[in-house]
Amino acid sequence: MKRQKDSIHQSDFYLLPNLITVSRVIAVPLIILLLYWDFNIGATITFVAVAISDGVDGYIARRYQSESRLGVLLDPLADKLIIVCTMIMLLWLGRLDVAGDERLLSLLGPVMVIVTVGREIAVTGLRGIASSVGLVVPADRGGKIKTAIQFVAISLLLLNWEQVLIWGQILLGISVLAALWSGFRYFVHFVKNLPA
Repeated sequence: MKRQKDSIHQSDFYLLPNLITVSRVIAVPLIILLLYWDFNIGATITFVAVAISDGVDGYIARRYQSESRLGVLLDPLADKLIIVCTMIMLLWLGRLDVAGDERLLSLLGPVMVIVTVGREIAVTGLRGIASSVGLVVPADRGGKIKTAIQFVAISLLLLNWEQVLIWGQILLGISVLAALWSGFRYFVHFVKNLPA
């Protein structure tokens, strides 16, 4: 966690990394529509492009020193929006149904979505509170690993190929555990860095 050094400026929006991040947010309705129309390959390609652009915007920001406070705040929010919206749509389509008839196991899909959404809301709230006391909570390695696992899992689930569906579900379960762990780490770091 670090202290905020400068405020968000209107010109920050036009930095290339931030424009890439905004394009990721704009892609969310397209992914949802492609899924609704049962165009799984199109949804998967769009989602993978979004996932790749998540790394590209960070690389460009670091490489060309175009990091901004807006980017630090917007990038994780874009990830959360993409992942949560896509997971909800996958749940609605029945692709998170882990065990069919067995009642307890059939709850795993909804539980994974609820835990993920709850964690994302909690971390976003934590970032808001941190910002109000002059702290920035940047993504840490655990959060980045969690996001990478989510991107791979969701890509497999979007394909809707019988051969890979179970692997997508397993990876999504692992990502939920990683989400809980990284959320706990964010909370611990926040508490340690609170101003006296």
